[in-house]
Amino acid sequence: MDPKALGKSLTVVVTVELDRERLDLVDDFKRAMRAAKEITQCYMVTGDADFVLIVAVEDVEAFDVFVKTKLYTNPNVRKFRSMIALDRVKFEPRVTV
Repeated sequence: MDPKALGKSLTVVVTVELDRERLDLVDDFKRAMRAAKEITQCYMVTGDADFVLIVAVEDVEAFDVFVKTKLYTNPNVRKFRSMIALDRVKFEPRVTV
């Protein structure tokens, strides 16, 4: 489904670095991300970030609300970085065999 057709014209890729990686705190973060309606995909990853989020919202103002209510309020989020998608070049939700 095209996010624009659903009124979600802004896609933002967000990397999140947690402050502490205790199992209970990581589970709390996962639970919060599953509950966030703005997040369409969430991946726990290796490397510099702990999580990568794909956020679909109406506009920059809606993204600002998401950041203020879901990331700034989470005491275990050390820092995050966001990248606004300019063009979706390829999207194939499938697994190759």
